[in-house]
This record gives sequence, structure tokens and C-alpha cells, in this order.
Amino acid sequence: MVEIIRQLITGGIGLGLIVGNADHITEFFDETVTMAQQIATAGDLRSISLLLDYSYMKKGRLPAPDRFEQWLETNFKENDLKDLATDHWGNKLVYTSSKKDKTYSLISMGPDGILDTEDDMIRTGP
Repeated sequence: MVEIIRQLITGGIGLGLIVGNADHITEFFDETVTMAQQIATAGDLRSISLLLDYSYMKKGRLPAPDRFEQWLETNFKENDLKDLATDHWGNKLVYTSSKKDKTYSLISMGPDGILDTEDDMIRTGP
């Protein structure tokens, strides 16, 4: 009986610590999710840019911006987790290429979803 009471008290104290620090726990969770989104988006941008560079080396040109999403679907294996043309905040990636399709920019607008702000993630090439 004493052991059960001790476990209940220990559990109560632990729960009290969690409830008392709920704001800190929520803040930590939110920061962890944001960091994971940044890392995953950076990985996606790197993978796509490597394939864009390879495509340029092989064909001498890059996909036109209006055909970028189709190019993604053709060149990447099927992905049921998310649309390949979106970042991990749900924003469409911004792909542009030069007039002669010799250079490109691939941009995630970051968590704010606004282009040309400091949280944008950018890859250029080749």
C-alpha cells in the first residue's frame, strides 16, 4: 500500500511539473518542429538542385519554369508524403531560370510564405 501511495505521489509531482511548464514544453515543441521543417526543406532543395545540375550537364539546358512541376514528377520517384513542388510549410517552391535556361534559382519562401524576406531558403546553379 505504501508503494502505491509513493507511485501516486511521484506521478502527481511529475504531472505537476509538466503542467507547470506547459508553456516551455509547447515552445520547445514548436521550435523543434520549425527546425525539422527547415532541415527537411533544405534537404529537398539540395536534392532538387543536384538533379537540376545533372539535367543541365546531360542536356545542356534546364527545364523551363512553366514545366518545372512536370519535370519534378518525371525525375523523382513517387512521393505520397507531400507534393514535391512544395516546401515543408506548404508553400510552392519558386523556380526560375535564365532566358536561355543556363542558370536557375530555386526558392522556398520559408515559414512566413512571403518571397524576398530573410527566412527564404535559396539554391542557385549550376
